[in-house]
Amino acid sequence: MRQKNPIRFMIMDACVLIDYMNGEPDLFRLISSHIGPIYVVTAILEEVDCITSIADLEELGLIPLEVEVEDVFLAADMMGPTSFQDNLCFLTAKRKNLTCVTNDKNLRLQCENSHVSILWGLELVLELAKTGGISRKKAMQIAIEIHVSNPRHISQKVLDGFLAKLASLY
Repeated sequence: MRQKNPIRFMIMDACVLIDYMNGEPDLFRLISSHIGPIYVVTAILEEVDCITSIADLEELGLIPLEVEVEDVFLAADMMGPTSFQDNLCFLTAKRKNLTCVTNDKNLRLQCENSHVSILWGLELVLELAKTGGISRKKAMQIAIEIHVSNPRHISQKVLDGFLAKLASLY
């Protein structure tokens, strides 16, 4: 039951980037080849200890993206619970019509309120399984690894929901 999805152009925030680095960093290339390119705002490198340079991003198959100067000023002036880096991710997604991949509830709400397309981090794993980029078993393994490394945000309830959706694919 492999299906071809339309190409998505995505931007990934730090929380999902960290989850994938802790779980399965090879996923970035698979996602890019089966779903669509993944952009990362270079300003979030400050939040990600395991990636220290633009070359590191490129080596993973991610596309580094410098933000518009105007967006730096807008992000700095934005009030609310989202971080400066999340504001940059949001503004860039909105400006470039990218799908924002995030598990951050505040960033998701910001995107929803502005009609910016969003995906949960594990939804990419699900889409990858749908397209045949990875097996069901591999998708389960990745989700469990991410849950183990980040149980606070990828709770048992989130994991169970993912596993139920994965089971419904087959």
